[in-house]
Amino acid sequence: MEVVRLLLPFTVPSEDQEIPPDREKELATMFCLAEISRDKGGGLIWKKPPEEISFLTEVCYPFWLVPWRRRTLLFDGLDIMSHTISFDILSDAGIFIHEMKGSADKLEAYSAFLSHNLNYFGEFSGKGQKTIKGLIIDPPFTKDFFSLLPKAGRINDSFSDRAFLSPLRDESAVKASLGELSNFRNALREDVKNLKNIVKTLIETTEKHIDATNKEIEETHKRFEIEIARSKSDVMKKIEEARREYDQKIVSVSENTRHLIQDLNQELVELEGNKKRLTVWAEQCESEIPAAKARQDEAEAVRWRQELEKCREELLGVDKRFEEVNRSIEKAVSARDLEVSRLKSEYTSQMEIIMADLKKTEAARDSEVQMHEHTSKSLEESTSAMISQINRWIELRNLSLVKLDTTGYPITRRKYALVYLPFFLACYKQDLKKRYIAFPPSIVNTMTGVTKIKGALRSFKIRMLLQELSTPITNLLNRFADLVDQNRMFEDRIVNACTKTNILKTRDLRRGIETGLRGLREEEWLSEKEFKLFNERLEKTKP
Repeated sequence: MEVVRLLLPFTVPSEDQEIPPDREKELATMFCLAEISRDKGGGLIWKKPPEEISFLTEVCYPFWLVPWRRRTLLFDGLDIMSHTISFDILSDAGIFIHEMKGSADKLEAYSAFLSHNLNYFGEFSGKGQKTIKGLIIDPPFTKDFFSLLPKAGRINDSFSDRAFLSPLRDESAVKASLGELSNFRNALREDVKNLKNIVKTLIETTEKHIDATNKEIEETHKRFEIEIARSKSDVMKKIEEARREYDQKIVSVSENTRHLIQDLNQELVELEGNKKRLTVWAEQCESEIPAAKARQDEAEAVRWRQELEKCREELLGVDKRFEEVNRSIEKAVSARDLEVSRLKSEYTSQMEIIMADLKKTEAARDSEVQMHEHTSKSLEESTSAMISQINRWIELRNLSLVKLDTTGYPITRRKYALVYLPFFLACYKQDLKKRYIAFPPSIVNTMTGVTKIKGALRSFKIRMLLQELSTPITNLLNRFADLVDQNRMFEDRIVNACTKTNILKTRDLRRGIETGLRGLREEEWLSEKEFKLFNERLEKTKP
């Protein structure tokens, strides 16, 4: 497969810099910065020898640009950076599907399956991690890296003044990592597919059993309808007979009471007549007594008094009987009402006895219907709860897919590209000890008034000429330097490459540094004293 090779710039002009720095000034600046960073030795008690610069080399760090799903992925060619994807481990969908299909035919087995597995997808089984070696996802890093890409130049020839590091992660390793990423994506999609199939099967199976249960309810209604209709016919006949019988009893009681009250009322009328007659006679007697006295007929007066007393006694007897008859009427009415109430209660009890078998049949029907309805509701609720859990997993997997599909940078490439990021690596020696410093890609400042003021407050204004371009890139290069210092095999590989292109040991590059130092002095980045100092140091580094 054809691979495009690109080289990013080491320095980028600042916004007020019209002309980018030439190669000689760039080399000279790096020599000055490396020299400034060198430990000059000394010490009050224990004297340390000064460090010497073993090499100062422009190193080109390899990165892979890989097309993937209309985006571009960035891979670390030296495998220092990697990307780890954390994900929730899903409960085994295969086992669930197998058990679900095995219990799908029979309602009892399917209900038991749902009940037993109600929380099967309620929680994840654990946490998993997938590491894609070399893949760089860190947004600040990729943003800074891809912002440099438009300034990259195509590499057609070899560069003898730079150490181009061969990628430890070659094309086949990158393809393998890309395959792992694609396989992980396919696994997520397969999870979504399986979960959707489970939801579909659950819905279909539950609907099948609910439909069958609804048919059972219809059959139950039909089966009991005939029996209840037949029972109702018999019951209505018995009810009608009982109703006529009790109506007749009530009529009889009411009629007997009516006759009794009628007779008593007739007696009241007669008593009322007697009372009026006696009252009139008593009044006459009372009037005759004074008349007899006036005639001085004492015998006649006595007779009228006796007649009046007799009349009054008869009136008292009439009033007493009047009260007795009224009480008899009240007692008759009360007895009638009590008997009617008793007959009605007896009739109600009789109705309950007559209706008992019918109600029992209806209760049996309702119980059977409720059992089927409860089964349907239970199936529906269990299925709904389970589908809600599964839909949450589908949503989480889809979110992971979206996140995965937006991995990388939104530019489209058709070919692999090997992009080199230049930086300078300095190796210092002090006795048997070595120290490595990486000088990252930088922005080139201008000698503005502000820079002059700042420079007047500190030595070596040259320090302010270059400004760190990207903190994330600098952090990676510092990790690179630490790895060189810690990993002997990696150090041997890097030192071997850097020694061959050491800018301090190559005649043409040394001349470039000398020219660059003069240019920096002319632009006032170096004082005359600093210019002489760096020239002397450069002279001491001659091979």
